[in-house]
Amino acid sequence: MENWARRHRGLLWGVVCALAVLVAVGASVRAPLKDWWLAREACGGKLPGGDLKAVRPDTRLGKQEESFDEELGEYHCVLTTDKDRVVVAVDTYPDGPGRDRKMSFIGSARPPYAVLPGGLPGFEADNSIVYLMPECPRGGKGAAAEHRRLLVGTWAFFAESREEKAAMLRLAVRMTNEVTGKLGCGGAPLPAPEDGAVPDKGAYVPRAEVKGTACGALATTPVPAEGRDGRVRVAVADGGVVGRCTLYAPQQGGAGTRPGEPLVELTSWLGDWGADLRVTGSLTGEGVFRQPSSTDSLAWAVAECDGENIGFGAQWGEDYSLRKADGKSGPPTEKQRGERSALLREYVGAFAKDQVRRGKCTGLRLPTAP
Repeated sequence: MENWARRHRGLLWGVVCALAVLVAVGASVRAPLKDWWLAREACGGKLPGGDLKAVRPDTRLGKQEESFDEELGEYHCVLTTDKDRVVVAVDTYPDGPGRDRKMSFIGSARPPYAVLPGGLPGFEADNSIVYLMPECPRGGKGAAAEHRRLLVGTWAFFAESREEKAAMLRLAVRMTNEVTGKLGCGGAPLPAPEDGAVPDKGAYVPRAEVKGTACGALATTPVPAEGRDGRVRVAVADGGVVGRCTLYAPQQGGAGTRPGEPLVELTSWLGDWGADLRVTGSLTGEGVFRQPSSTDSLAWAVAECDGENIGFGAQWGEDYSLRKADGKSGPPTEKQRGERSALLREYVGAFAKDQVRRGKCTGLRLPTAP
C-alpha cells in the first residue's frame, strides 16, 4: 500500500510538473504572438514593420488603441509597451478650439527643437514629437469643414539614435498621409524622406562666421555683451516652413563642444504656423499673429509668401529675459524693458528682411515702438 501511494504521488508530481512546463511554454508562445498581433494591428495596420521595429524598445508590447471621427476630422492611435510607455502615438488636430489649444502649448513652450528635411511642413519638438501640417482643403465636415491644413502629431518616445530618428520621421510622414487620405483632404501627399534623413538640430557656427547665412542677422546687429564671441545655432531648412537661429554665450569652464546659455532666439513660421502659433503668452487676442507686435519679450513681424502668411519672431533665450542688464537680481527696470524691446525689434527687422528676400515674399510689416 505504501509503495502504491509513493508511485501515485510520483505520478501526480510528474503531472504537475508537466502542466507547469506546458503553461510556461504556452506563455512563451503567446507573448511573441501577442507582440506580432499588436504590431500588425496598431494604427489600422499602417505602421511599416521595419520602421516600427527600429523605434521599439527591447520590451513586450502591451496594447493598442485607435479611434476615428470623420465628422470632426479627429484621429487617434497609440501603441504602448507592457509597462504602459508609448511606442508610437498619432493624433490629429483639425482647425478649431482644440487645435488652437495645442498650437498655444506648442508655441509657448520652446522654439522648434529640429527642422525637417525636404521642405516638410513641420518640425520636431524636444520630446521626440514630429508635428506636421499638411494641406487639407476638403478635410472634415460640419464645424471642421473650412480648415485648410491639418495638424498631425506623431510621437515615437524611444527614438534617440540617428537610425531611430530616421525611422520616426518616415513613420510620421507615412501616418500623416494615411490620415489625410482617411479624411479626404485632397491635398498632395507629403513626400517620403530621403533614405537616412533625420530632423536637423542645426549646426553651431561662431558668431563671427554667421554673416551671409540665414541667421546673419545675429552677426549684423548689436547683441548682449556675453554673446559677442558666442556661437549661433543655424537650423533653417531649405524650403522649410519653420526656422530657428539661436545665439549662445561662449561655453564656460574650459573648451567644450556645447555652447553656454541661449541669449537670443529668432524663428520663422510659414502658413498656418505663422498665422496661429502662439509663440509666447505675452501676445493675446484673435488675429494678433497676423499683425506686427512688440513687447520687451517678443518682437513679431509678418509678411506673405506665395499667398500664405509668414511670421517672424525675436525673443530672449530661456531665463535670459528675467535678468537685469547690470547682472543684478530682480525684474528689469522700465528703462531696461524699453531698451530690450528696441533690441528685439532690431533683431526681428534684420532677420525678417533677409528671410523675405530669400523667400521672395512680399508685404513685410515690421513692429513699431509700443
